[in-house]
Amino acid sequence: MSWAAGLFVDPAPGPVLANYGLDNLRFLTPVTWDDAIRVTLTAKRITPRVTDEYGEVAWDTAITNQRDEVVATYDVLTLVSKEPRG
Repeated sequence: MSWAAGLFVDPAPGPVLANYGLDNLRFLTPVTWDDAIRVTLTAKRITPRVTDEYGEVAWDTAITNQRDEVVATYDVLTLVSKEPRG
């Protein structure tokens, strides 16, 4: 999961402030050391916060291997800046 998380967060300052959780995690197919994985994210829910400088975004996440088999699915919960940073 940590490897997959690193595939979609740029270490440079950007809009994602923090990943604060995972929901609905399902491991569907085993992954071996020689598999190549790809992460696909789709915005599922955007919740602005009126009094804060950030909002919450839930992402529908799918990890696939080199055979396009879905190996895991989950929701990533993030805090996202309302203003560009950097």
